[in-house]
Amino acid sequence: MDTDFLSSGGLVLTGCAAAFVLATCLSKNTPVKQFISRFAVNVRADCRLDESVYHEFRSLDIYRDGQHEQIDYVYVSCFGIFVVATPNYQGRIWGDDGNGMWTHKFHKSKTLFPNPLLKNQQYIRILAEKLHLPTRVFSSVVVFPGNCQFQTMMPDNVTEDSDFAEYISQYTETVLTPEEVKQIREVLEGYEFDVVFNRHRFESHV
Repeated sequence: MDTDFLSSGGLVLTGCAAAFVLATCLSKNTPVKQFISRFAVNVRADCRLDESVYHEFRSLDIYRDGQHEQIDYVYVSCFGIFVVATPNYQGRIWGDDGNGMWTHKFHKSKTLFPNPLLKNQQYIRILAEKLHLPTRVFSSVVVFPGNCQFQTMMPDNVTEDSDFAEYISQYTETVLTPEEVKQIREVLEGYEFDVVFNRHRFESHV
């Protein structure tokens, strides 16, 4: 047996490939479809982004306009903070960065949904204020599942899941020091959904 294959990360890559096969099979199951978009983004990040460089936070709780909202993903690195939205829409997508609403059409169903780029910009402003950072260190990314088709010209930061990790990897300029990354991670850990949920549940019983 080639033990170098196992020790060099080959096993991890094999596991990622198996995960994609499983996701493809499960995507035929209607109740599971809503989870596939985020699953695909997460798998690609795990497989292609160095976790010692890109620190992932899922479902960060943000309090905005009197309501709690969750940011799908945030990746913190010395190359910046990436705020990632993962709208789960199949079919055809129309929109641009200026419109308040985008259009989604799948078979005969046609719906409108809030512009994810604008929502990300709102999240970035909130995070920048909480972290006392300039907005220039943040980047907004919107990731759709691979089975959607863009019907209008999309900006570069709107991608399919297959291009997600490659897009983030384009950022190579260092904008945060290791100490700043450490401090940011410590703050964001307090905004993870499970932490916030458990804290509110505890406070409601006090």
